[in-house]
Amino acid sequence: MLIVIIALISIIIVLLTRLFFINKAVESMTQQLDNYNSFKTRKKIDVTLVNKRIENLAEGINKHMEISKELQLKQNNSEEELKSMISSISHDLRTPLTSIQGYLQMLRKDNISEEKRKRYIEIADKRSKDLQELLNQFFMLSVVEDPKYKGKLETIDLKEVLVETLTSFYEEFTDKGIEPDIEICSEAINIVGDYIGSKRVLENLMINIARHSKGNVKITLVKYKEKAELRIIDKIQDKDEIDADNLFNKFYKADKARKVNSTGLGLSIVKELMGKMNGNVEADIVHNSLCITCRWELSY
Repeated sequence: MLIVIIALISIIIVLLTRLFFINKAVESMTQQLDNYNSFKTRKKIDVTLVNKRIENLAEGINKHMEISKELQLKQNNSEEELKSMISSISHDLRTPLTSIQGYLQMLRKDNISEEKRKRYIEIADKRSKDLQELLNQFFMLSVVEDPKYKGKLETIDLKEVLVETLTSFYEEFTDKGIEPDIEICSEAINIVGDYIGSKRVLENLMINIARHSKGNVKITLVKYKEKAELRIIDKIQDKDEIDADNLFNKFYKADKARKVNSTGLGLSIVKELMGKMNGNVEADIVHNSLCITCRWELSY
């Protein structure tokens, strides 16, 4: 009987001791969590007691802390991106607006010649078109970034769309002394894509050529590894002037001087649209040339 009593007392002492340490561990976790929540420390929960359930609880809390930190970091980045976007939009809209207002004020003067009056009207009209294009770019980006935007995927003759787009830019290329070297394969190139999206991709790429190319540019359209591949190779004077890794980021500009009608959104829209069509676009600097490559799924 005495042995049983001693055994029971020993068990009770062990249980009480274990309960004591569990309570101490819980108190320590509670204190550490309070310190974390009050921003006194950013350290994760530390548990010294070897108890699987307590350890699992601490691990779960630490995972939650990590998730919260990641969400907070994403929120901070989003807020910074939003501030930068608002600043860029404000600047890009203000530039043509200020120019238009300036020329309108000069047009109100009575002592300007008819020749200057016509010139000012032409410039103001061009700036208004620049402003319209800026607004179109902002609107298009808001549309394609919407997760609900899918586009209408169908079979498209990419060669036909490319030829139409190149033809529409012929005059602009000619005015700027750009004579692209164009190579299009002879066989049919039918892709799975959205017609409007594909046309917008090609237009934005041509706009990019018209604005930034020095004239030495090559455009090729071929079938490559079960894909339709459009490649634009443009000579650049200094390979360090372009960051290929950030080329498709919103508001990225190789030319730091903020030119009229140059938001940096065009290539960002290209990337978004290509993704919506299950395609991809990438940029590389190869031998002092900027190479932009778009790939679509072929339709059979």
